[in-house]
Amino acid sequence: MLKWINKKIKKDNKGFTLVELIVVLAILGIIAAITVPKYLDIQENARIKADDATAKTIEKAAELYIAEKNADSTPTIDNLVTDGYLENSPMPQQKGATGFTITLNDGIVNVEVNKPTTNK
Repeated sequence: MLKWINKKIKKDNKGFTLVELIVVLAILGIIAAITVPKYLDIQENARIKADDATAKTIEKAAELYIAEKNADSTPTIDNLVTDGYLENSPMPQQKGATGFTITLNDGIVNVEVNKPTTNK
């Protein structure tokens, strides 16, 4: 009886066929084609949100600079760094962005990311 079971186990143990392997690879390819673009979108959204948070930090530092120094002009990022309001000059995370711009309009500080202009 045991000999018959051993023969049966050895005979049926053939492994995967080529068709089964191709089907598995096709399924993995479809999953990768769906998930990779979504992953890249998530990364870009994270970069945009990181730049928004950095802009808010620069905005608060500029407001504090203006209040403490009684400044009438717009501070630069270099002013904020040298006077200790920022630890270092922040760099944007978005692809192609070159820095941050501080503007002062009627006492309201606004900070934006410098993005390259795209001509379509």
